[in-house]
This record gives sequence, structure tokens and C-alpha cells, in this order.
Amino acid sequence: MKSIEELGFSKINIGLAITGKREDGYHNIDSIFCSTRLGDSLYFTKHHSVVFSGSAPELPQYIQDLIPYDESNLALKALRSVQTYTRCKLGAAIHLLKRVPAAAGLGGGSANAASMILGINRFWDLQLTEQEMLDLATPLGADVAFFMQGGIARGTGIGNQLKSLPQFEDNHWLLLIKPNISVSTAKAYSEFEGKSEATSKTIDAVEAALHENNMQEAFKMSRNTFEELLFPLYPELEACKRFFVERGFQTIMTGSGPTMVVLLDKAMDAFHLQEEVKKAGHDWLTLITKTK
Repeated sequence: MKSIEELGFSKINIGLAITGKREDGYHNIDSIFCSTRLGDSLYFTKHHSVVFSGSAPELPQYIQDLIPYDESNLALKALRSVQTYTRCKLGAAIHLLKRVPAAAGLGGGSANAASMILGINRFWDLQLTEQEMLDLATPLGADVAFFMQGGIARGTGIGNQLKSLPQFEDNHWLLLIKPNISVSTAKAYSEFEGKSEATSKTIDAVEAALHENNMQEAFKMSRNTFEELLFPLYPELEACKRFFVERGFQTIMTGSGPTMVVLLDKAMDAFHLQEEVKKAGHDWLTLITKTK
């Protein structure tokens, strides 16, 4: 095989409840994961050794500066795990083209790790089973397992215990908005003191709406503990959400932030909102996508 592309995807959380702190220092969550079409690409070509590179020409410079392409990159860690497990000595020139913003609550790094496992399995013809690939993915991060399957799923535990949910009858247009703020997930979790308006009951309500194929109701019922934790610390996040809510759009924050997700009826709404953001003088990154 001379060359292949492994196209990944990103995710949004339609509701996220921190349900408690674990003895191992991690936190249990309850959340609905939903994949979106915005994704990075991994390109594999023949080479005598493993060479890894990356670029993000479509993203602002401050986001480009956050992305390492060395051994700390989760995709490369995934590759090393595959090499260790299979003892494969083949080479490959691998290039990561980033379209998903880093540190945005969209799961970009975890998606890259999953894409690496799936892509290198094809490129090297390793014939790993789905279970073997899942076993390789799980230690890399709590939500890497989700990116091995995609779709819609309810995640509990640290986010790695997944229950698949029915797919949408129709995919939905979304506008993703990332304010120029970097939020440390560890810092966000450290603010949690044991109570939240977001609970498993609110996630139950989101799941019920999704079973009825009612995305508007799912967004309306969703709550995110991280909004409660971060809005007091970063007023711009609350202002960003309010900007779209005041214009009549269901808007939620995904993951640990800072990205907001605006639910749209049609793509043209996204273009109009992008213009309004520009006119208001905000330096927010805006990206149009659909559920997948």
C-alpha cells in the first residue's frame, strides 16, 4: 500500500455532569458524546523508518503554537503503543493535518490517537481485531475509546464506559465558537466541590430527547458542570454563550470548554452568525460543521 488517508472526526458533549471524585484522583462523569464531521487527517506513505510531522494551516497561530509534533503528541504515543504490541518494524512517513482546534473541548488529540491506531492497522496490514485496537486505545485517554466508534454514545465512569445510542434520522448543522481563551482541564476539575446542577437525571432527559430524535429539546435540557465552574472565572465564556442565546439559538458548552456549540436549522444561519460575530468585534474562532 503506497499511501492512505485516515480521516477522523471531533465530538461535542450534549450535557456533561461531574458525578464525583474517585480515589485515584480522577472524576466520574456522565455525558452524551456526539461525533461531528469536523476532523483532522492522518496521511500515511511508504518510508524506510517512522517519520512523524504535522501542520495546522487553517487554524490561528496561537492554536498552532499549542500543538506539539514530538513524542508528547497523543497520536505518536498511539503509534508507539501499536509498535510495542505488534513488534512491527515497518516504516511510514506520517503527516497530521490539523483542522480541529487544540484545547477546545472537541477531543482533537484523542481523535488523532484513534485515527493513528485505525490508520496504521490498515497501512501496515496488521489485521488487529476491533478488541485489540480498543485495548490499545483505552490507556491513551478516557475518550479515545469513543473515537474508535463515533456516532452517539452515553459515557460514564471517566468517560470510557460507553453505551451506544440511536443515530439521528437527519444530521444537524452546528456552529462551533472558540473564544481566545485556553482552559486547563485539570484546573477546571480542581474547581469542582461536589455539587452541580448537571446530574445523571439531566443526562437522562437529554438521552430521552435524543431517543425522540429531538435535538432542540436535547440542547434545551442539557447542563454542563464546567459552565458552572468556568463562567465565574472567565466572564467572556458566559458572554459568548449569551451572544447566541439572545439571538434565539440553543447554545451549549462542550467538554471542559471553552468551545460553544450553536444548534442551527440551516447552514445559512451559520454564515449570518459569523458575520454578526465579526461586526461585534469579537476575535472568536468560528467553524461550521454537522453532526456525523
